[in-house]
Amino acid sequence: MSIFKNILGNFMPHFERREATANLASNGAELVLDVNGDNSAVFILDASATAFVGTYVIQGSFDGINYDNLMSYPFSSNTGLQPAQPLNTEALVSAARRILCASVGGLRKIRVRCTAYTSGILSVVINTDDCDSIHPYVRDQKAATLMVTGTAAASLGLTLTLPAATGLRHYIDRISIIRSMTQAQTASATPTVITSVNIPGNPAWTFGTDAAATGVDKEVIQEFGGAGLAATAVGTATQIIAPVLNFAIWRINVAYRLGL
Repeated sequence: MSIFKNILGNFMPHFERREATANLASNGAELVLDVNGDNSAVFILDASATAFVGTYVIQGSFDGINYDNLMSYPFSSNTGLQPAQPLNTEALVSAARRILCASVGGLRKIRVRCTAYTSGILSVVINTDDCDSIHPYVRDQKAATLMVTGTAAASLGLTLTLPAATGLRHYIDRISIIRSMTQAQTASATPTVITSVNIPGNPAWTFGTDAAATGVDKEVIQEFGGAGLAATAVGTATQIIAPVLNFAIWRINVAYRLGL
């Protein structure tokens, strides 16, 4: 922090950014920066000079000793990373370059650590200051960035899986379940129940056995507003499961994003 005078001659504190630089070229190599009092960080990871083969992880520490993965958002990359999709670890096998942004308020230290190293050099720069992040999604992520869709042949069940993401959980924005009949259905009092895994409360969706005619579709839609519905567990696959139903074709679409 620097001290300046205002036009009245009074001393005024002025926060300066902190920065650190290192080249990571071995398993366990890391760059650590103290961030007490800072709010945001920018990580510049550059392997464009020599192709880096290995995995990096971005982490933060509340006590200065123990580290947890830190969610970061791509601001710029030479391989087309989605700016609104967070990450905290990534395996690189090319001459990649990334600029990532993260919120670090409340942390004592942050670090970039090299794991599963094979070859090359990863040049790392960390800049932090007390300002809000330059990346809007660090402050307020709204857009769904991922979509999974699945369909099954007639008279077969369908399990749609949102793949697990290390250190992150799914935030579901919209679920669509469609039943298409390839042959007229016989009416029955027993409904077909769609079940779920890793969604709070394990919600289920019901399709009545309603004598639907050939070629008739029925769609059930559930939306969860701007904030989305957080999956139950971190780093865990989320599933929606449609059972076998004679003459039915199932299609399931889920729009979601990743977060803590």
